Amino acid sequence: MTTSSYVARLWLPDRPGTLGQVAAAIGRADADVIGIEILERGAGMAIDEVTVQLGAASTIERIVEELSSVDGVAVEDVHPVEHGRPDPGVLALDVVSAVVSAGVGRLDVLCRGLRDLLEAEWAAVIDVDAGTIVSHDGRVPDPAWLTAFVAGTLHLPATSERTPSDVVWAPLVGTGSVIASERTGRAFRARERQQVERIGRVVGVLQSPS
Repeated sequence: MTTSSYVARLWLPDRPGTLGQVAAAIGRADADVIGIEILERGAGMAIDEVTVQLGAASTIERIVEELSSVDGVAVEDVHPVEHGRPDPGVLALDVVSAVVSAGVGRLDVLCRGLRDLLEAEWAAVIDVDAGTIVSHDGRVPDPAWLTAFVAGTLHLPATSERTPSDVVWAPLVGTGSVIASERTGRAFRARERQQVERIGRVVGVLQSPS
């Protein structure tokens, strides 16, 4: 994919002025900040995703070098994104809108949309009682493992950090089904888990018997 836009996931001190220093570092690398999302905050630190657009004299290596020079900032991950891709908040609304409009095939639309939103390897809807995968997008793991994993974590809140960091799930409230997804290389953070949990609530209402 040819792109001039990247998302940098950063750990940074949660104190006034730090984001300004981050923006200045990106500017020194001849790039522009075109989006910021706060994924998690706690213990005096924040995890942010900053979307940058490269300028003519910029490289992603130079951006990482400049960011790493900011006191207290650590770069967890950098990955390319399609130019013009909406921010995650807008994409989450797009997923809900598409599911609401779908009618027939609603769960297929949910899996495709959630996988795109999370940039994940797969997304699947699991019927917990039946132990079956109802719908999926991407190459899901062994169904027996997946259904056992979901059944074993249902006692935890959907936003719990005690689940594996590369798997996110949420109940489709009132249906007996769960939506789950996996992304290797980048842990799911609190904001992403909250988005999935809320999407699950909406889809649960749509799917629940009248």
